[in-house]
This record gives sequence, C-alpha cells and structure tokens, in this order.
Amino acid sequence: MEISTSNLSHWQVPQRQSPAAILIMLWGISLKLLKALWPILILYLFKNEKDNDSLMMFWIIIGFSALSLTGAIIGYWFKKFHIKDETLIIESGWLKKKTLSIPVQSIQAVHLEQNIWQQMMKVAKVSFDSTGSGKAEVKLDALSMEKAEQLKHLLMEKVNMEPAYVLKKPLENQNKYTLDFADLVRLSLTANHLEAFFILLALGLNIFNEVEQIFDGSEYIDSYSQQLIGPTVIFLCALFIGVAIISILFSFIRTMVQFYGFELMDSGMRWTISFGLFDRTKKIIPINKIQILSWRANWLRRKFDYWTLHVQSVGHQENRKSNIQIPVTSFDRVIKLAKDYQEFFGIEYAASFKIEPDYWKRKSLKKGLPFTLLPMIIAFYWIGWQALGLMVIFPFLIWYYYRWYQHFRWQTNERGIQILSGFFGRKFTLLSWKKIQQVHIHQNLYQRNHQLANVIFITAGGKVSLPYLSLSTARALVDHVLYDVESKEESWM
Repeated sequence: MEISTSNLSHWQVPQRQSPAAILIMLWGISLKLLKALWPILILYLFKNEKDNDSLMMFWIIIGFSALSLTGAIIGYWFKKFHIKDETLIIESGWLKKKTLSIPVQSIQAVHLEQNIWQQMMKVAKVSFDSTGSGKAEVKLDALSMEKAEQLKHLLMEKVNMEPAYVLKKPLENQNKYTLDFADLVRLSLTANHLEAFFILLALGLNIFNEVEQIFDGSEYIDSYSQQLIGPTVIFLCALFIGVAIISILFSFIRTMVQFYGFELMDSGMRWTISFGLFDRTKKIIPINKIQILSWRANWLRRKFDYWTLHVQSVGHQENRKSNIQIPVTSFDRVIKLAKDYQEFFGIEYAASFKIEPDYWKRKSLKKGLPFTLLPMIIAFYWIGWQALGLMVIFPFLIWYYYRWYQHFRWQTNERGIQILSGFFGRKFTLLSWKKIQQVHIHQNLYQRNHQLANVIFITAGGKVSLPYLSLSTARALVDHVLYDVESKEESWM
C-alpha cells in the first residue's frame, strides 16, 4: 500500500479513534471493576438476608456502570492523534491533560492486534515500540483496519523500515512459513505444561485465600470445618491430580488458540507475522532492528524437532506482551530464518570454548543447598525425621549443574558470538558484534579471589552474559569486541 501526499496531509490533522473505542474502553473498565469487586459480589450472593441490601446493591451497580460509560466516552472524545514535524503526537485526558510526543525516527515497530470484539467491529489496536518509551504502553485502542494499515505503512516508510521496493515485492518471491493443524497439535502437546500447572495452582490458592477471608468467622465455615478434617489428604491428592490434568488441557488449548492461523512472510528485510484465533495479532519485525536472536526447545520438543524462536529487538523488555515468540517446526527452518540476522553452521565442540568448572560448584552450593534445606525444614514439622529423605535433592542438583556446565559452549566468528546452553532442553543464542553498545567485566568476591569474571554484552534489546570465564579470557574477549565495533563502525540498526 502506497501513501500519497494527500493521505499524508490527512494524518497531519488531529483526529479521534473509531467510535468502537468507546465499547473497547468500556469493556476494559468493566473487567477491571469485576476483578476488584468480585469478592464483594460473592459475599452478597451467599448472604441469607438480601432484601435490605438488594436495592443498595442495585444502585451501586448502576452507579459504577454509569461512571464507566461516562469515563469511556470522555476518554474517547479527548483522545486525539496526528503527525506533525516528523513526530507522532497523542493527546489524552480531560481534567489532567497528557501529550505524548514520539519522534517517528525512534519508532522501531508498529503492531496491529485484534481481539474477538475488535474483529467483529472491524477495527484494530495499533501499538508502537519505540526507543526510550520505558514501560509506558503507546497504543491506539481502535482504528478501522484500513486506517490502521495506512498508519503502519506510513510510519514504517518514514523511518526507512519498509522501503517501497519491499512493499511492491510480489508475494510469490517471499518465503512463506505456516503451521497446519497437525503442527499446532504437536506444538500444543509439547507446550510447557508445568508452567500452566503452577499458574493454575497459584490461582486456586489465591481464590481459596480470598474466599476464606470473605467467610472468616461465618457459620458456613464453622458448620462444615469438622467434616472436612477427615478426608483432607485424599482431597488434596485428588486436587493435585485434577490440577495437573486441567493444566495440560489448559496449556494445550492456550497454545492452540494463541498460534491458530500462524503465518510468517520473510522478505529478506523484514518478517511479517500474524497469528491468533480470538486475539488476532500482526507484527512486523525489521531485520535490522533485531538485537539478539535465540531459539530454544524443552526436552519433549527436542524429540519432535520443535523450536521457539525468541526475538529481542530495539526496546525489548522482559515479561512484556509485545515480546515475539515464533514457533518453528524444524531446526533447519530456524537456521534459514536466523540467516537473515547471522549465519549459523552449528556449534563445533572441538573448536568452541567452555566456562570454568567453578560455575557448577558454586551453583551447587548457592542454589542446591537452599533448595534442599528449606523443604527439609518445612517437611520436618509435618513428618519428623523422615524429612531427611529429601536430601536426595542435593546430589540430583549437583549432577544437574555439572551436566549443564558440560553442555555449555560458546564460539565467535567474524560477525558475532554464538552460545549453546541447557541440559534437558537446549538454547542457542546469536549476538552480532555491531549490535553491542556496551561490554562489561563483572566480578563477585569469589571471582576476584580466583581470577574469574563474567562478561556482559549490552544491546538496545537486552543483554547476553558469559559466566565464569578466566579473567585473562574475559579481558581478551572484551578487547576483541571493542576493537571490532570501533574499527568497522557499522550501524547497530
């Protein structure tokens, strides 16, 4: 899609979002209110006498609904945006005015997202990744799809992220990668079920704690507490098994829904990614904005040759929804995608380097002992001296850290550094020299006494660490990196 001069002048006039933004903001406010007030609603539903409070509860709900609707309308009416002097300006607020100015050249990526409501209303949320934006989320809640696409292409052309010849390049000349239904099933079956298990377990404990506080001292708890003491152990075991089964189903469905309709178009200069069933997301990743590229697989996914490509671009922040995870169905496909960033021919064990053995010894003491002693102390109050059986955890952790140390490798080439880590799973990390903005040598007290050091590479998209190198190796590596960066004077974007 080409942006004409008339279209450019159109974006220079302050304008509002689509009216659908009112409903979207209202939905968001309603969810926040529901999360905050659900304990009160539960207490109200379980109370015996409701007649005296029914009218009050009714008016409270009406009042909150009216305030939410008013807030959504005000938010929509006073939120405007336009482009002026190569700057994207977003104004919002009524009593408290807020103006957010983003230089177009600092915008690193433009993302389009659609949840199920936005798809029904044919609008999209437009979010922007920019340098220096910190934790502030820069977004427009609802633009028509046509305007959202126009704004995306306009901004990306202005920062030379999407040249005209790339836009006009025929689709048949681009590499297309998709996931079919069988791929989705295998991907979902090999998902991190343990993560979902702990999420559900934590959620269940939180709900139980909230309900317990609501009914604290209530006749319901007093009348049934004695009856629940007997089958407590059976109940907890059944609960544990039930949560485990539900967590597998939950992570399976979550992965299927998240990556439904996954498609990646590789033009050689950028990746265009779209995925999602209910929340449809479209992201564009310019190759020159990628700072760190890594891919990993857990033990089960390695057996199926399934990998997750993790992209850290400019402005990357940990635990952020905008972070980009790309599922890939074979190692060869990963290598082909990674080629756009840096050539990778595998880790040569004979020519690569290891870290010092002090790493696994220190890890065993600093993490192995606490992970062993704390469960033993807690279990001692429940089962007495039988808790000593938990000592088997310590030799297992020693074995794990030793094997992790044995598998860790790093190597360098003309363009950057490549790292292999992991024991049960595997993680490969690529970092190009030209992306490095700072490099540090870090030493704790033990490392200073034993002539060891960590080397930390800092980029605009995060950092990469090499732990427990000999001090001489660390200094030589830092000198090599600084010389390479300063002598070549390549742009990091």
